[in-house]
Amino acid sequence: MRKFLLVFFLTFTAAFTPIAAKYVVAAISPLSLAFLRFGVATILLILVFIYRKESFKIEKKDYKLFLLLGALVIPINQFCFLIGIKFSVASHSGVMYACTPLIIYMISIRLKNEEFNLKKLLTISLTIIGIMVIFYENLIAPKVEGVNYLLGDTLLFFAVASWAAYLAFSQKMVFKYGALKTQTVSFMIGIILYIPVFLFDMKNLNFDKVNFLVILGYIHLTVLVAFGSYFLYSYSQKIIKSSTLTTLTNTSPIVTIIFSWLLLKENLSYFFIFGASLTMIGVYLTQRLKD
Repeated sequence: MRKFLLVFFLTFTAAFTPIAAKYVVAAISPLSLAFLRFGVATILLILVFIYRKESFKIEKKDYKLFLLLGALVIPINQFCFLIGIKFSVASHSGVMYACTPLIIYMISIRLKNEEFNLKKLLTISLTIIGIMVIFYENLIAPKVEGVNYLLGDTLLFFAVASWAAYLAFSQKMVFKYGALKTQTVSFMIGIILYIPVFLFDMKNLNFDKVNFLVILGYIHLTVLVAFGSYFLYSYSQKIIKSSTLTTLTNTSPIVTIIFSWLLLKENLSYFFIFGASLTMIGVYLTQRLKD
């Protein structure tokens, strides 16, 4: 039962993140939201860090890598994700983020942490074709005022790439310093780097459109995802096989698509369904081969 609840929570938080973001960016400027979201998450992590009496000391040779991690996880990732979700739709974000394990694997090959398997070429190609189908629909879709699917999906793809790069490059630091220290220090650096963007965007920050759903969305993005899911994911890896956990949580894009249609009334075209199916099948098969 405990394992089921953990997997359910992790799948739920991942699936509803694009939906929550869609609600919140409609009321709060995306650039300011990133600071408000990760500013609070960083403070919560620091409090836990201090409570556990951890040390902030980092070896000098690791400064540059932590600077890169901080830039990837907040300024780059959040700019691309929140601006992207504003111009695109939640269902597209769900499919894009399903590619995270695949991109991590490809980066790991580049870093020589993993070996490339020729059998995976077909499954990786399947994923790429699926994304290309979704992008092709964006090119032929009629223009809608206030919506730019091509720009939004492009930014979402870079959001996924930056998040995957953060996870891949942080592996060595997690092994050396531990997950809590690596994430806390990365968040601290990231939020400091993001301060100029927040100050620039403050003129656009207002809370006139904030309602109960927006508040719920903000809590989901900040407390459950940016802060809480990290602890539960780390804990779940100790009691659930990694391959099982990855396979089950990879169902989250399906949940995102269903509830995007139910809650946000998003249109699920044949192009999108076909492209999303190819993408998720490709990711699933690649992960199975990897495991």
